[in-house]
Amino acid sequence: MKFLTFITLVLLIVNGCSSNDESNPITNEKSATGFVRGNVNGSSWYSNKITTSKSGNTRIVKATLDSSNDPLYKATTLEFRISVNQTGVFGIGENEPGFQYVVKAYYTLVSRSGSADKYHKAYYDNVSTLTIGSISDKNLDADFIFNARTDDSLNTVVFTNGAIQIDF
Repeated sequence: MKFLTFITLVLLIVNGCSSNDESNPITNEKSATGFVRGNVNGSSWYSNKITTSKSGNTRIVKATLDSSNDPLYKATTLEFRISVNQTGVFGIGENEPGFQYVVKAYYTLVSRSGSADKYHKAYYDNVSTLTIGSISDKNLDADFIFNARTDDSLNTVVFTNGAIQIDF
């Protein structure tokens, strides 16, 4: 009997979540002007393409640096998922037991073959932060530093002196 009550409740909840719900509309990705820059493992990094989108309360900023000289990787991308709409200093990390991060960052080496991309996730490690100076539906001005690593922790990157100044 308890099982049937549980199933009924689950069905009512699922039925109440309509696929036509517009409370969290997803806006299409669009180009942004400005820059995303920093130093990655001591070398200068400056994007040549920036896109942004918004899904619910999360602003996604994706910056790309194309590379014609690297034999293995055709580009690197830096992606931020920012789920806060106010100024301040926020830790960058992956959610873990007891901690929920409103900012996540990912650094990817995009392989020329298309099958050997290296994905790095930023972890707080008491150093990874995003300092937002201004944020709105039209712009973002922030500074950042973070440590990121692959899932197997064999490869790491350290981003320092990072800055985002974009209009969208």
